[in-house]
Amino acid sequence: GFDWSLSFNWMVVITERNKSYQFPEPYPTPALSGGIFGIWRDFWNRSGTYDTNMTEWGGEHIEMSLRTWRCGGRIEIVPCSRMGHVFRAHNPYVVHPMEVVRNTNRAALVWLDGAYLLKYYAEVPYARTIDAGDVSERKALKESLHCK
Repeated sequence: GFDWSLSFNWMVVITERNKSYQFPEPYPTPALSGGIFGIWRDFWNRSGTYDTNMTEWGGEHIEMSLRTWRCGGRIEIVPCSRMGHVFRAHNPYVVHPMEVVRNTNRAALVWLDGAYLLKYYAEVPYARTIDAGDVSERKALKESLHCK
């Protein structure tokens, strides 16, 4: 899942959240790490692919998660799937934290409404001062897809 700062985190395991869960049934989750998304190509293309105005690394998985749920999709963990992610000992690139905040700010401006956007800014107050760039194209996408 993620918190109101739009930072990804792994939630409590399903068997602790749902006592009736039966392995290996798939189960819903609010978000996944960006490195382990499996998505139907048709849905990906119809729903707008990546926000090409996000910069560098960070925040894209939160944007994809919010967009998926707000536009009628589902995110599921499938325990028997054969998908993996190799974590490196060191990043082969530099991560600039303010660019990550810029990206999550873009996601918040498009996909969080009213009080939810205010919760994000309460957690990340300096995000208000960061120029997220023009989000009108993503807002138009949201409207054209009839997303909530």
